[in-house]
Amino acid sequence: MDLDPYRAFRSLFASKTVRSAWAKSYGEQFWEASEPSQSQATVDDIKFITQRLHPSAETKLADLGCGGGCVGRYFASGFGADVEGIDADPLAIRMAEELAVTSGAGHRLRFKTGDVSKTGWRVAPSMARLVWMSCSSWPINGLHCTKLPRILKPGSGFVGTSWELRAESAALHAQAFDDYPGAFKDAGFEIEIYEEIGNWRRLLTDAISAVVAPEDAIRREVEGPAAERLLRWARARPGELDHS
Repeated sequence: MDLDPYRAFRSLFASKTVRSAWAKSYGEQFWEASEPSQSQATVDDIKFITQRLHPSAETKLADLGCGGGCVGRYFASGFGADVEGIDADPLAIRMAEELAVTSGAGHRLRFKTGDVSKTGWRVAPSMARLVWMSCSSWPINGLHCTKLPRILKPGSGFVGTSWELRAESAALHAQAFDDYPGAFKDAGFEIEIYEEIGNWRRLLTDAISAVVAPEDAIRREVEGPAAERLLRWARARPGELDHS
């Protein structure tokens, strides 16, 4: 029987072993609405973003690297915000669209496949406050920062999390980039808060170890290429953390 790429993709998020590994490692910091390992957001990450966004029915949010859309669903369902998400992975977007329908807030959620540096989004004069956010496992970079002013309404801003990389990351398929303050300032932003997430390394290291240990269970629950991608990432990422 031919392997269904989308079914394999979804099997990662249906895996009880993957979710259990993340939940046990993160403990009180495990965000129940997350989609590990694609979203590595903690409870504190989401609290921080929520406090900075002040989301409401008057808020319009753009989610850069939305993945399966867990962050967008949280703000649409819990606060009535309108969310547009974009991600380069069509399988992630398909999942985001399906889960939007069952979330009860599908009318507030719109997702599309595309290059996050070429969104095609434009700010209309009547558009509510537009805010950009990222809680995915991949890093934004200087190019993304320069594109933000094109879609942001004056007076709005960026809130989110990303990786600083002082060396190329094979696990994240990303080049080195760690000058976020300079990139944001060059793009015209005023930086209000820029800080390292506390305890991120231990949480991630523990979660990765917990994923790799039950390799046989992972292969039973996660289909074909999705299992291989997860295990390759889990083996490669720890060796890069000294440069992250």
